[in-house]
Amino acid sequence: MGKFLIVNADDFGLSEEISKGIISASEKGIVTSTSVVANGKYFKEGISLLKDVRLDVGVHLSLVGGEKPLTGTIDGLVDERGLFFQEFKDVIPRIITNRYDRNGLRNELFEQVGLLKDVGVDISHIDSHQHLHILPGIREITVEIARNFNIRWVRLPRPGFFSVFGLSMHILSKILSHKLKNNRLSYTDHFEGFELSGSMNEKALTGIINNLKEGVTELIVHPGYDSSGDYKWGYGWEEELNALCSGNIKSLIKDKEILLKSFNQIS
Repeated sequence: MGKFLIVNADDFGLSEEISKGIISASEKGIVTSTSVVANGKYFKEGISLLKDVRLDVGVHLSLVGGEKPLTGTIDGLVDERGLFFQEFKDVIPRIITNRYDRNGLRNELFEQVGLLKDVGVDISHIDSHQHLHILPGIREITVEIARNFNIRWVRLPRPGFFSVFGLSMHILSKILSHKLKNNRLSYTDHFEGFELSGSMNEKALTGIINNLKEGVTELIVHPGYDSSGDYKWGYGWEEELNALCSGNIKSLIKDKEILLKSFNQIS
């Protein structure tokens, strides 16, 4: 079958530094795809940059992280300032116990996708900030969005079984996979980068490439220029950018006969 690698950069549109770093990682490196935060503060400016590059574009559904909803207050999911909660630990219990305005969130997520469509983006895939689209209630909205907007690919994150959290995520992803199959939606054969968000250096990237499996793999990355002034995540954006643009990495991909692809290029 061969080895096909989709290198997807998350968080486009959050900041100028992240967005321009992703552009650089596609022009000078191995990034083939990006996921856009429609309610990010650099969304409008970032979209204009995307029009000048060959980069597959998806939507990075946002319901956590401190951004402002496009549709106004959503009961149960925003703080006193009307912003989405910063941490997933504040959101997950509310979603699991259904203590939020589901219709309000549904309208918000549809609006995020609609905004991308309105500015002329051909959306190839759906994923979400901190992978919350795998949660009950959210996964059903995600499938509905994919079907309504004719979006074929949905991210299926598959972490390792290294913790209770990882095991729980794996179970939720398994449930999502059944829903995707039942709705004739696609997901990649393999998924890499879950445990390395913000720390994908050249050594880690080399290990992933050396052990890549047959089939289609989505590798999530977070390149950018330093955005620590806006986001206190401890991410090494520039280290990831350098790794993704490394000549050694490009040579290794060629030596391993791995084909870099975008979602739109997979039949």
